[in-house]
Amino acid sequence: MVMCKEIVENIIGYIEAELDDKTLEELEKHLHDCPECQAFVRTYKKMLELTGKLKERTFVTPEIRKKLKELLISKIKYQES
Repeated sequence: MVMCKEIVENIIGYIEAELDDKTLEELEKHLHDCPECQAFVRTYKKMLELTGKLKERTFVTPEIRKKLKELLISKIKYQES
């Protein structure tokens, strides 16, 4: 069963359609039932659009992407405790 934490960990792969079929299916099932993750994905996609980070551009460096992912994971862990 997919948890919200896994959405955060796989957000880039999900948005850029780079996940394997099993992971994609599990994430989409979770997204269907989790309004918080639906909002997170919409917000993250919008952020990428606004910053110009799409597959053909590299506006968000790997370092920034890593820091953003760490921040999001820490926020989820905080909310779970």
